Amino acid sequence: MPESHRFIIDRHEGDLAVVEVDGGPVLDLPRWLLPHAARPDDVLAVSVELGTDRAVVTIVRDVVATERARAEARRAVDRLRRRDPGGDVVL
Repeated sequence: MPESHRFIIDRHEGDLAVVEVDGGPVLDLPRWLLPHAARPDDVLAVSVELGTDRAVVTIVRDVVATERARAEARRAVDRLRRRDPGGDVVL
């Protein structure tokens, strides 16, 4: 049975993609390993099939999970805006 993981692309730095792995550690990956359409904040579904002589890794852009995460982030920002009294900060 393949292992499954969830990557979230944090950002691109040149030829590298900085990804959060399963909500924990951050990993630098070459961008060429990811789907060409992958962008920062995208959720990637990763499956790993381990064999004796090889490992097969499949990385798929999860469009539904990405949109769900973006909608959740928008709702969080909206909640914060409603509580913000506004005005300038004086230091």
